[in-house]
Amino acid sequence: MDTTTANESLNPARAEPDHKLLGSSSADPKAPLIICFHGSGESCEPAWSELARLLSSRYRVLLFERGPQNPKPAEATSQLLQFLKARHLPGPYILIAHSYGGAFARLFMHQAPPADIAGAVLVETGQEGGLDPKIAAAQLKRKGGVLGEKPLSVIRGNSFIAKKKALEKAISEQQTASASASATEQQKAALAMQWQLLQASDVEDERMKKAQLSMSRNSRYLYIPDCGHHVIRDRPEAVSGEVDWVMANVVVPPKATWWQRWRTKLDNVWHSSPSSVHNAC
Repeated sequence: MDTTTANESLNPARAEPDHKLLGSSSADPKAPLIICFHGSGESCEPAWSELARLLSSRYRVLLFERGPQNPKPAEATSQLLQFLKARHLPGPYILIAHSYGGAFARLFMHQAPPADIAGAVLVETGQEGGLDPKIAAAQLKRKGGVLGEKPLSVIRGNSFIAKKKALEKAISEQQTASASASATEQQKAALAMQWQLLQASDVEDERMKKAQLSMSRNSRYLYIPDCGHHVIRDRPEAVSGEVDWVMANVVVPPKATWWQRWRTKLDNVWHSSPSSVHNAC
């Protein structure tokens, strides 16, 4: 595996994060570049290390680190676009995002040229916030979704698995205590209420995750019930499999005919030049 550390120097006045470009010599240079967006309170390493190892054996992978400055999505997206241009890393791109990284990936979708986005894998995203609500709504409501026919995989872990186990244990202990008449009705009611709230949260979490499927007409959903929120770290092989599916379903646009290229040039000239006819209207 070849590794290149690219220390961003776009703003020398402050320390910039180290991004890593990974990929084996056998990786197809014309295949989409995978860009990884980590979640809040973490970096791509070590949480993404095993996934990066799996993917870089056959694809080019960019681990985009936001660094200690922890910029907001708008600033980070601007930095990423500048970095890709400075490092001569053109699209198309496949985006992988985890948790809060979903806000950064979706803003990148919004700001990058549509032709540069080939597909996406969204892991435990959809509930993170941080994205302009108008942009988020437009991406979901747009006819065919923001990605159109481009492949999208949405992965959901069992975010409440630890809380469920703890509450199930408490309920079991309470039931045992009830047999000896030491549990009060108030304790029983409190545990029952906690369980109801947890179930409602789980339903809402599923709704938010599945809502992202409308971003593409070619989307699929993977639920991993025995894994918590950290799917990237704990189940990298599952994420790698979804990336393979996205890669296999990347839409290759047909080459334009000479007539289409000529018509496009005419349209560009027409729309960019002042028109006496338009002024008259």
